[in-house]
Amino acid sequence: MNKVDYITENDRICRETLGAIKELWSDFIYGGHLFAFGAICVAFMCSILFAIPVTWDFLVIIYLMFYIIYLYDYFNGTEDDQKTNSTRADYFRKNDSKTITYILYGSIISIAIIYVLYSDIQNMLIGFAILTLGVTYQAYFKGLTKKITAFKNIFVSLVWAILVYVMFIYYSYPITSEALIISAFIFLRMIGIQILFDIRDIEGDQKKGLRTLPAIYGYRKGLMTLIAINFITVILLIYETYIGSLPYTALMIVPVMFYAQNYLDKVDKSRKDHKSYLFAAGEPFIWFILILSGSMFFRMVPYISEITNIL
Repeated sequence: MNKVDYITENDRICRETLGAIKELWSDFIYGGHLFAFGAICVAFMCSILFAIPVTWDFLVIIYLMFYIIYLYDYFNGTEDDQKTNSTRADYFRKNDSKTITYILYGSIISIAIIYVLYSDIQNMLIGFAILTLGVTYQAYFKGLTKKITAFKNIFVSLVWAILVYVMFIYYSYPITSEALIISAFIFLRMIGIQILFDIRDIEGDQKKGLRTLPAIYGYRKGLMTLIAINFITVILLIYETYIGSLPYTALMIVPVMFYAQNYLDKVDKSRKDHKSYLFAAGEPFIWFILILSGSMFFRMVPYISEITNIL
């Protein structure tokens, strides 16, 4: 192989590699994996806060459950996405509907098998009840968004908040006041993220008569609501930690306020900046990183004190 052919072959390999990476990234972002990964981060966060050892079976169930819900929702909303999220709409147009159907059924069967082998009927019924609520939103509950203000935001956020209780029940732990507080935190944060997505879709929601907060009260009031939620969630954590309802590790989530404010400022400058919505969708990952960092720090404190005394 001469030098020219070698360079040409390397260019071809690089192009193919970059193309494959781009496809994987698109699948992760638009195929439902992003929020499924976020659900795993919530599970790990709760595992650290409440000292509940998580196992692979629960993590796979949660991942597949949220993956199915979001993949199904995105797939059925392709036409609606054409104006507000054309990139995601194009992604689903490129994928065969039969393949997506096989993926959905395969994921459901996998969840059932894991429940049968590693859990019990009670947990299976709870898991599939949540899954049913998630996938039937488009067909049976979406119409309520035209009648009940912020119904979609509340509906989606409740599914995320319930994840805390699902984890406690799965491992037969009693549901404590700490679990209720973290569940409320997740609910409020996800409400904010959903309202942010509604700001992106405000024109389309107004045309369809959907009663989202931004569609009814306008873009500016919607954004101010998000800023208020940002502060409320932080105050909730600080207060509950102060009165001893949460461990000090929970305070490590407080910097998420600055993270959220950053993407809110970007949306304020341009509602078409899709990276801002990506940062919002990835917020559960930030929760986990902050809690993990806090846990490691507080574990090191006694050793640091000993070293200081020696010196």
